[in-house]
Amino acid sequence: MAADFDEPVFDDDFVRSATFTEPSASERARSPGRRERRRDRRAARRAARSGVLRFRRPRRGRREPSHRMAVFQVLAGILVLFAISFALWWWNSGARDTEEPVRPVVPTVPNSPAPVPTTAAPSGIPEV
Repeated sequence: MAADFDEPVFDDDFVRSATFTEPSASERARSPGRRERRRDRRAARRAARSGVLRFRRPRRGRREPSHRMAVFQVLAGILVLFAISFALWWWNSGARDTEEPVRPVVPTVPNSPAPVPTTAAPSGIPEV
């Protein structure tokens, strides 16, 4: 339910229940009990396993790569891409085992039908 403008958003009961009380000086001075120490150790182990906190030294094989290694990896990637593109160009450019790299162009003769034979006019009749 929405509050009206003249009513406070949080009432007094809510504010009283939400207050945080700090431990007293005598409570802070005493050493933690067995349960508290065990609970803290378990929480620390869970945090270390999940990677939230690192209590252990970093392992030898898991150090951060140096700048030189990163540059080397980028250059190696560029060389691999260049090799792949060159191989694809070589593959698609055609055969190289012939003496002439390009086939000679031969003129083609279109297939035209033979001329229709005409009957010759008789020799005695003059042509008009």
